[in-house]
Amino acid sequence: MIRNLGWALAAAVSLAGVGAASAADMAVKARPMPVPVYSWTGCYIGISAGAKGVQTRDTAYYPAFANAPVSSLNLGELEDITWIGGGQVGCNYQTGNWVFGIEGDAHAQKWAVSSTLAGPVFPPFFAFGDTFELRSDWQASARGRVGYAVDRSLFYVTGGAAFTEVRSYTSWAASPAPLARAAVIATDDRTLTGWTIGAGVEWAATNNITLGLEGRYSDYGTQRFNAGRVTTVVGGVVAAPGTYVQDTYRNVRIETGEVMAKVNYKFGGPVVARY
Repeated sequence: MIRNLGWALAAAVSLAGVGAASAADMAVKARPMPVPVYSWTGCYIGISAGAKGVQTRDTAYYPAFANAPVSSLNLGELEDITWIGGGQVGCNYQTGNWVFGIEGDAHAQKWAVSSTLAGPVFPPFFAFGDTFELRSDWQASARGRVGYAVDRSLFYVTGGAAFTEVRSYTSWAASPAPLARAAVIATDDRTLTGWTIGAGVEWAATNNITLGLEGRYSDYGTQRFNAGRVTTVVGGVVAAPGTYVQDTYRNVRIETGEVMAKVNYKFGGPVVARY
């Protein structure tokens, strides 16, 4: 009986060893590894540069006086192209694939348009050599952004307030009797507020560096600029004889369109998703 018990114990130990070896040979299932997923949440600062087109529609006015009605001259549509260069700062918040943000930027630029009267016939009180010019050296904006992210790519629309500085130069040439007028040069420097809208695409080249391309349209509406105080001595041709002092002005509409490349440094890194 003891002998039979020994054989039984030996068989049990043998089977246990085989079972342990089989368990050791089984593949162990790997634990899920953390996968880095890029997040657009965070703040950034960057630089940008590109090209800008400008279109102006300018009308000069000589106010009515005595029995002379207001005299105006439409200077037509004038266009210019300029470079722009500057920077931006902003913050984004991502929820799911949607990204919501705010951004402010400022850029240097240098555009100018000018008209000088040279035709044979002009409206009353305008003269050969009268010159009308507009110039600008900077622009800025404060905007909201709404985008859709596909991992490291972000497609967005943007819109908000636009600001720009515009200087008007008006040179009234001297004219002889019967509408005698001394030469006058006037300037008016104003900061204009308008609106801007656009769209862009941005790509995260690294966890902290993003590259982008953006296009925007801006409209500053019609703005009034002082064109100078002009003294005219009238000899009775289109108004009662006498000396008249007039505050002339110009109504100017300004629209712009621009395309710029952007490079941003984003603070923070990717979010690690465990799945």
